[in-house]
Amino acid sequence: MASLCPHCGFSQEESVSAKTTFCRKCQQHYSLERPLAGERSIIKEPGLFSKLSRMIVGDKQREVTCFSCAHKQVLSTAAQSTMCPGCGAYIDLRDFKITGPFGRSVQTAGEVQLGSRGDITSTRLMCGSAYLEGSLRGCIVCTGTATLRMTGRMPGLLEAEHVLVDKKGDIEFVRLLKTKLFELNGKARARVIADKVVINKGGWLEGTVYARSIVVDKGGIFTGDLNIGQDFKDVPDEPPIETDRNLARFEEDGQ
Repeated sequence: MASLCPHCGFSQEESVSAKTTFCRKCQQHYSLERPLAGERSIIKEPGLFSKLSRMIVGDKQREVTCFSCAHKQVLSTAAQSTMCPGCGAYIDLRDFKITGPFGRSVQTAGEVQLGSRGDITSTRLMCGSAYLEGSLRGCIVCTGTATLRMTGRMPGLLEAEHVLVDKKGDIEFVRLLKTKLFELNGKARARVIADKVVINKGGWLEGTVYARSIVVDKGGIFTGDLNIGQDFKDVPDEPPIETDRNLARFEEDGQ
């Protein structure tokens, strides 16, 4: 089948079974999966301020995790792609901004930004970090921090090392949330499995928590069922149930 490079417009033939490819003209990597009607996403190129900062201050660095073998390496934030020294896999490092319906598979160690009108239905979107304001009905796997500023129900699946609910976030997680660190500056209702849960001042969490530790700052609130220091591998991924607001309540520094 013929494919058109979204970067330079070059047309080339590809196997019908291929899902991604490299452009033979500009060497850029892109997906061959058919986009949704009205789908809008742009690759975020470095802005003028970023370029000037690099010239004055020098390159900043970031840690990148390989999706194939989990090997970590430190690279310049200006890098757009690399090869994993552990397994040789290609790693895209570009940032993406999604502003409309989006259903394609993306795998980048860069940041994915989901605008307030964006709607992700991808079965598996993998990224290094994420900033989410719009609707998530698909699946996002994030090797770093996923910052959530959305409001309302989130039926999609989110897996991240660090999930941070922004001060303006007010979210109901329909699916079981699994993370190493769950941190709240805003409001959330969820069933959570985490190594650590942190509710900062102004943060509010209602639901069921399975964690090794929980910290509730003064001014933070937790209401629900708390399970500490157990083996949580067999917790079923079911929709959250109503919790008894009197089961547990922490409004001061907790453990």
